Amino acid sequence: MLASQIPAKFQVPFAADATPGTTIRTIPLTTSAPGAASFELGFPPLTFTPIPSGGQAPDGRDFNGILNASTSWDQWFQVGGPVAWDSAFSTAIGGYPQGAVVAAATLGNYWISTADNNTSDPDTGGANWAVFLPGILNIQVFTSSGPYTPTSGTNKIIVEVVGGGAGGGGAPATTSGQISVGAPGPAGAYGKSLITSGFAGTTVTVGAQGVGRAGAAGTAGGTSSFGAFVSAPGGPGGVIFGPSTNLFISGGAVSAIATGGNIINATGGPSGVTFTLNDTGDGFGGPGGSSFFGGGGTAVPASFNGSAAQTPGSGGSGTSNAGAGSALTGGNGAPGIVIIYELR
Repeated sequence: MLASQIPAKFQVPFAADATPGTTIRTIPLTTSAPGAASFELGFPPLTFTPIPSGGQAPDGRDFNGILNASTSWDQWFQVGGPVAWDSAFSTAIGGYPQGAVVAAATLGNYWISTADNNTSDPDTGGANWAVFLPGILNIQVFTSSGPYTPTSGTNKIIVEVVGGGAGGGGAPATTSGQISVGAPGPAGAYGKSLITSGFAGTTVTVGAQGVGRAGAAGTAGGTSSFGAFVSAPGGPGGVIFGPSTNLFISGGAVSAIATGGNIINATGGPSGVTFTLNDTGDGFGGPGGSSFFGGGGTAVPASFNGSAAQTPGSGGSGTSNAGAGSALTGGNGAPGIVIIYELR
């Protein structure tokens, strides 16, 4: 068949101007009226009985009603009209089938059913519905480790992997005339890969956050991975310097590069710069490294503990200690993340 063979569209439904009750009547689900048609019974046996034997001819109003109902929906589909989830309809048919697509309450969004006999309401968080995007069946987001179970109908996947963000260094305690610093934590690496087979049951590992410690170097973020397909190391922990009378400037470290990504392999964002100029508080703890998804812990004034990262895979901030200060605690990094886009 050719694309040019598309039939003419219905500009109006059949019998659109028919007179209700006179030349058209609405077809009910069922009826006991003699000779009348319904959706459950169609035309009743009486209309198949010869008139001389007591039968009754089919009513032209029913023909108009049936064709009007059918072509009204045909016209709606021809204009691309959306069809929303319908509670009464769902109950009547025993629930929507797997693969059914309905319009969401939010204009322009759609839901796809992931199970048969699905009676839940997708617009109120009902089970067994997923966001429907062209080409995308579902999106699974892993914030903790575990096995990957593909959504039914998944043929290939795109995986994004971000390692854990490092903890910022905690500037050691100082005496009068001394200064110390803790470098911010770098972000975890980023990898992205298209995988077309062998992905079902793959172990997903989400890298742990690096921890900012008091008066000590921060710990490294953990490695995130999707089995042996793609791996993203975490950021290395923020180092410390001092106490000393020397001026300190520290930062700029980066993670190792991701491996296995057939779309991209990248390091995480480098840590910011921490510095202390003197023992009177001229300095600050620099910001943590930015991950692919956003910035790390924000910079803090001298003599303040570091700030924690919020964005997945980003690093915690560093610290800057003036004279006669207690040990400071670096900011914690943020855990990594693994995002799987399931494609039809």
